[in-house]
Amino acid sequence: MTPFWISSFLLLLIGTGNAISAQSPQANIIKDTTPYIAASSWPDRIIITPTKSPATSLSVTWRSDQSVTSSQAQIVQASPDARYDIHATTIEANTHATSLRQGKNNQGSFRYPANAQLSAVNYHSVTFKGLQADTLYNYRVNGAENQWSPWQQIKTAAQKTNSDIEFLYFGDAQNGIYSHWPLVLRKAWQQASNAEFAIYAGDLVNEGASDHQWSNWLNAGQFIHSMLPAILVPGNHEYDWQVDKNEQRKWALSTLWQDQFTLPLTPTLPIELQETVYVTRYPDLDIFVLNSEALGSIALLQAQAQWLDETLQNSSAKWRIVTMHHPIFSSCGMPLNTPGQDEPDVRAAFLPVFLKHNVDLVLQGHDHTYSRGSIGTADDISKVASPTAPKKVKSVFVTSVAGPKTYPQKPTRWQEYRDYGVTLERIGENTPTYQIIQKTANKLRYQSFTTDGKLYDGFSLKKDQDGQNTLHIHSGLPLQRTFANTGSYKSHHDLAE
Repeated sequence: MTPFWISSFLLLLIGTGNAISAQSPQANIIKDTTPYIAASSWPDRIIITPTKSPATSLSVTWRSDQSVTSSQAQIVQASPDARYDIHATTIEANTHATSLRQGKNNQGSFRYPANAQLSAVNYHSVTFKGLQADTLYNYRVNGAENQWSPWQQIKTAAQKTNSDIEFLYFGDAQNGIYSHWPLVLRKAWQQASNAEFAIYAGDLVNEGASDHQWSNWLNAGQFIHSMLPAILVPGNHEYDWQVDKNEQRKWALSTLWQDQFTLPLTPTLPIELQETVYVTRYPDLDIFVLNSEALGSIALLQAQAQWLDETLQNSSAKWRIVTMHHPIFSSCGMPLNTPGQDEPDVRAAFLPVFLKHNVDLVLQGHDHTYSRGSIGTADDISKVASPTAPKKVKSVFVTSVAGPKTYPQKPTRWQEYRDYGVTLERIGENTPTYQIIQKTANKLRYQSFTTDGKLYDGFSLKKDQDGQNTLHIHSGLPLQRTFANTGSYKSHHDLAE
């Protein structure tokens, strides 16, 4: 099947020429000129990612040019000593060569035309193991001999179940990843500088096979990515049309994904899903990552659903969060004057598992609009006096966007999903946001902020001793932002890189 974004993007590309003023009545896509930082013998693109057990291990990946055939990392427990570095342990890295012009995976070998002029690079990775829980460490990595990165700090997760946790969640960056996205990321980190990790719910870039775009995304974070573990979700834009030796185009995950990130493996799942479907466990909080772009294969969706069912069954965490790219309940009203987006195969595979195990929170992207809704319990739905009154719920569903490309909401406002018992409770159009989520012993506190740092949405989930959640909407929320009061929507005006 042709993914929705491709048909929409082709419509947006009609008439594309040189960049012109956004004020033009015939505005085409504005394609920013952005820098590309080539690899050198010095390490760059350093990013920390969680393992299955981030209390005792964390992974780090970095890049160099191909002159660096072996590399190391050093790690030491943080201390007030001026020369903490003399006590560091040195670990040999895994190094693999990466051709940016072509990739190879289980579906074959592919050309990446976007990278035709780029030289091959080396990626290096280390998983720090045997770490102490809830402990601050200093680490650094190198390229060529004696060419070390600055020292960075990371903190392992706690193991006590009553430990409080704060983390960030972002929807699609995708567009404006050089011009707009860095502001959102840095604003969020500034406001939640004690966050323990960040969830990126897919479509980090617009073209998953473009190393230029990955350069922009990774450099937007720089020191943030090297200190704040990134829980990464594949979106449809991490996939790409890949051209094989017979000039045939295949839709597949860009091989750059697994080259530049070190993510947990899930051996019971098919090879197509490795490092895209995994679980990472924090104190009394399990986070499950799903690959909803596998929607082209019912078998791959069902394999994930079975894995999720079994893993949730064996989870002892009080709080369980699922993050995926395509929403279970879509709010996107694109293309205009149509029923909009929907992914019934994704919903059919995953929603029954969510409800069977009372997944607390589902964090999503893809729609380029903001929405939040919930499924209540059978004995509470008819008792709710107002949309903001506390109510017992099974699961809460959130979709957000972090980049400047925004879409209108569906006029139906989830009415087509009413048989599932879901209620749409908050929307936002033309409004990039970032989210700060805090977990305490018996409560999840969720806050969504606009890029000027103002609260846009907020709620708390309070869990009783029987595991039942009650949803409390924060009072005093601002007027919902829609295109009617934020500005008109121009379907042919986009910001791409």
